[in-house]
Amino acid sequence: MGQPEGMPSPASTGVTPPNPHAGQPFTDDDATIAAMLEDVSIPALMCAMVHVTGDPSWIRGDVKPTGLFLNEYQGFMDEATKAEARRRALPAIAAFRDGGCVLPPPPSRELLHEMMSYLACQEVDPAVEPMFIDDLQLDGADSGTITWGSEIPDAVRADAPVVVIGAGEAGVLAGIRLREAGLPFTIVEKNAGPGGTWYENRYPGARVDVGSHFYCYSFEPGDHWTEYFSQQPELQEYFERVMDHHDLRRHTRFETEVTGLRFDESQGRWSVDVRAADGTTETLDARFVISCVGSLNRPRWPDIPGIDDFAGPVFHSAAWDRSVDHRGTRFALIGAGASGFQIAPTIADEVAELTVFQRTAQWMFPNPNYHEVVGPGVPWALRHLPFYGRWYRFLLFWPACDGGLEAARIDPAYDSSDGRAVSEVNELTRQMFTEWITSQVGDDEELLAKVVPDYPATGKRTLQDNGSWLR
Repeated sequence: MGQPEGMPSPASTGVTPPNPHAGQPFTDDDATIAAMLEDVSIPALMCAMVHVTGDPSWIRGDVKPTGLFLNEYQGFMDEATKAEARRRALPAIAAFRDGGCVLPPPPSRELLHEMMSYLACQEVDPAVEPMFIDDLQLDGADSGTITWGSEIPDAVRADAPVVVIGAGEAGVLAGIRLREAGLPFTIVEKNAGPGGTWYENRYPGARVDVGSHFYCYSFEPGDHWTEYFSQQPELQEYFERVMDHHDLRRHTRFETEVTGLRFDESQGRWSVDVRAADGTTETLDARFVISCVGSLNRPRWPDIPGIDDFAGPVFHSAAWDRSVDHRGTRFALIGAGASGFQIAPTIADEVAELTVFQRTAQWMFPNPNYHEVVGPGVPWALRHLPFYGRWYRFLLFWPACDGGLEAARIDPAYDSSDGRAVSEVNELTRQMFTEWITSQVGDDEELLAKVVPDYPATGKRTLQDNGSWLR
């Protein structure tokens, strides 16, 4: 039997590197700093200023977010408040620059709780606070790093080969941790490169619909994203870069598919059958198997009578046929989910006719940044303002989990007999989403009947929208 290749050395415990989240020193003049501040998130800036000055009054004054919703980076602050925050921050940042970018002592745990609650616009439950502290990584350390690899006896390490199935986001992470532990491992990936869904989905308009600055490993943050919701090429390139940074290619078999798994109870070992692109087969021996197989990488075709007899090109969004020139064609798009929301606006002006076949209308919430390019001030702040990037990540993290849950929670006492809402908060959410839809459609009752969902808002995945879908 083959063996997983490469037995790296356990992670070393050398000198602790400088905190990468504390920011790189800078010498930019005041005018440049002022220009950069035009792009930043003001709530995240206020928390960064606590680190810069050691003064908690930045989050205790009159510059406060009034509410958060998914991907709303400014906390619904008005323009005058944001301008005032920038005005106050500029001299303090300039003084920090002139002082050699030396940080005062870090905030206490109590102050960190206050800062989280400031950004969340509500008291953060102490029960979840450790999770957020862990993700913030304010000490500069990756809390998930395997530090006990050197404790594994050599004989145990040699007898513990691992096979990881898949080199998507989870598979790459598994490889990083296994390499830190010093265990022999092989990542088996059916595609020719890493990235999983971002390697396979290359349809027009493919992009992430979670904020880019949160859609990245906490220990490999992205100060390079060019869009708030990055497109497929940039996402795939990120996983390529991470894989190279952690030297995982030599542990990976690309264009190789796992065809079978057998476990030997008596030996406590796996036999992993693999097939390479040229058809050759092999069986790998493993003590452990980590399945990082995605749930959406096998296209599912709809059961439509006559689909096999259609004379024109037919392809799934996950296997977009790049050889087909769709320009000037009569194009049928089956499905109005997340992929359809991205494809249709991208090709609508290029095809002669676009017909969308929709089973279920989708709730969507307004997000003006959905197709927006990141201004130069964002990467500047991520690189130079101490811990700005960590609080900016929290600002995306919080409403994406706890913040959006309340609108979906069923209130047993609420009258939901009409099926339109399950709580008072859910009804307010429904009204907000409906107003966004009607503001684009107007009084066209026939069209409104097609595009306003008849089920409670947040009852299924809610889609990002900047107006491009209905337009």
